Amino acid sequence: MFQDCNSWVIRDGTVLCEGMSLEHLRRDLQYQYGPGASPLFVYSCATLVHNVRCYLDALKSMGAAGVLAYSMKANGNPRVAAALLEAGVQRATCVSGNEMKAAIRAGFPLNKLILNGNGKRKWEVEEAVRGGSLLNVDSIFDACRVVEVATDVGLQAKLLLRLNPAIDALTHPYLSTAMADCKFGIEESQVKQVLGVLWSARNSVKVEGVHVHLGSAITDLSVYGNVMQSVSRVLYQIRQFGWHDAAVVNLGGGLGVFPAPHQLPRDHPLALIDTGTSMDPTPTPADLMKVVLPLLPEGVTLILEPGRSLVASAGVLMTEILGVKTNGGKVFVVTDAAMTEVIRPALYGSKHPVTRLTQPKTDTILKEAAHLVDVVGPVCESGDYLAKDCRLPPPAVTQGDCLLVWMTGAYCSAMASNYNMRPHVMEVMVHGPANYKIIRRPQNFDDIMKEYQ
Repeated sequence: MFQDCNSWVIRDGTVLCEGMSLEHLRRDLQYQYGPGASPLFVYSCATLVHNVRCYLDALKSMGAAGVLAYSMKANGNPRVAAALLEAGVQRATCVSGNEMKAAIRAGFPLNKLILNGNGKRKWEVEEAVRGGSLLNVDSIFDACRVVEVATDVGLQAKLLLRLNPAIDALTHPYLSTAMADCKFGIEESQVKQVLGVLWSARNSVKVEGVHVHLGSAITDLSVYGNVMQSVSRVLYQIRQFGWHDAAVVNLGGGLGVFPAPHQLPRDHPLALIDTGTSMDPTPTPADLMKVVLPLLPEGVTLILEPGRSLVASAGVLMTEILGVKTNGGKVFVVTDAAMTEVIRPALYGSKHPVTRLTQPKTDTILKEAAHLVDVVGPVCESGDYLAKDCRLPPPAVTQGDCLLVWMTGAYCSAMASNYNMRPHVMEVMVHGPANYKIIRRPQNFDDIMKEYQ
């Protein structure tokens, strides 16, 4: 995401990750795993560390009152989460009990977890309460469930109220989580009723503040400014109800991740091509803090819980071209990766830049000379595509070539499926020019079938 990280560069026409040739990595894995080596997710540990550092630097002005949490749903691989923890992330935000277990496996203590969600099961709430995790309360029925569980186990639950501020995050409707007709959060008019439920069990629950998450892929930071008045009003209500020391404001995550070409280093593989993504500059955590800090109530602890903006730019998907065909004048490049690995384009029209693994050795590429193609997978759905009207520079792509699908560190592996009986693919973490670790082995047919009775 953040522009001065140089983990990904192109040298003599070859893409390097932390100095490691992805072509050499591909050959090495093919030798070890054969067909199981493609498709393949590759993560840069240095990029993860860099993105964490950008947030921590932005939060420095908050001192100990600035907390960085990682949203596990973006990428649940425990090795990815462990790398973020080691880089300085302080908490993990989870939306299921199993995400909590994955965060614990990654090294996060239970009392450093945040459990979000609009529909928590009883065992998940109990796990959070027993472990001292912070929970959001998303509705009246959610408040009743938390009260029931906390009373039964005899421990005090630590809570935030998740506010629905009825604000359009100016992003895709599927990614906007704070509009009036969205399933998440408590309307401001309902806050008093929810607080009444919780106050009736005040020995079992403690409301510590307000939580709000506006959505994902946000590029217009004015939406964060627009929500702060609502947040301040609800925090005041909580204090007036009797939780006088409530002082937590959790703003969720949501920053966009696609940089404009001028924000990239000159030798970045995406700097020379038409990515098909927005030309608007991508906001940074520092930009976010400039908007939010002047509007925060005095003395609060600010929690940020990014996911996509920590991990998206750390990952690429390597995929082999199975063949090229033409129908109706449209050129289709068919790859061994599909919507089973990267569902976001099919699900809500997201755009992931696609390049070839080996690129022309030139400083400039004429866009008009590029081949306009659709990059599609072999899954039996017309909606199975990775990129539409993708511009790939000469020479023409051919069978056996390798393509890179960029910004796939978030919501790709995490949303992968076995549709068409396709196996989950290998994941590798790169740690410098001569070191990589397999952090998820490729699934095989037996792995898929063993769950059936």
